[in-house]
Amino acid sequence: MNLLNYVEQKLNRPDLGLFLLRLVFGLIIFVFGIGKLMGGGPMFEMIGGSMAIFGIHWEPKLWGLLCALTETFGGLAILLGVFFRPAALLLIGNMIVATIANAQQTGPADTSSTMAFGVWLGKVAIPAYYLAVYLALFFTGPGKYTAYMFTGGGGGRSAGKSKD
Repeated sequence: MNLLNYVEQKLNRPDLGLFLLRLVFGLIIFVFGIGKLMGGGPMFEMIGGSMAIFGIHWEPKLWGLLCALTETFGGLAILLGVFFRPAALLLIGNMIVATIANAQQTGPADTSSTMAFGVWLGKVAIPAYYLAVYLALFFTGPGKYTAYMFTGGGGGRSAGKSKD
């Protein structure tokens, strides 16, 4: 057995990879959601105001609260691997709105300087990265390392072995 095959065999752990991905992206979005919840009404109104780009001007505080709750509880669900696909789907919706809203608010990319382009890229690309991760997680599932392991309910699935 050559070295590359040996390393490939030892490191082929898709469920561990999914767990680490869920840990990082679930925890980060959970923290973002908590921050939004702590911001209260003014924060909700600012975030919910993003719906105006879709022609929705009704109750921006409600939309902001829904965004904060989605990030908080959706992040927790992703982290734990419970209610996984519904949480991923809600977070996908959140990231679509965030990506489009940031692109609209930022305007076209300013390529006159590296700094200006970097600022634009950060505002638009970061929610797009999260969107890509939550889409991938939605289709792969949570893997076998989930909170369900501790309840005896089974729930978690090994990567690549969908029961859907």
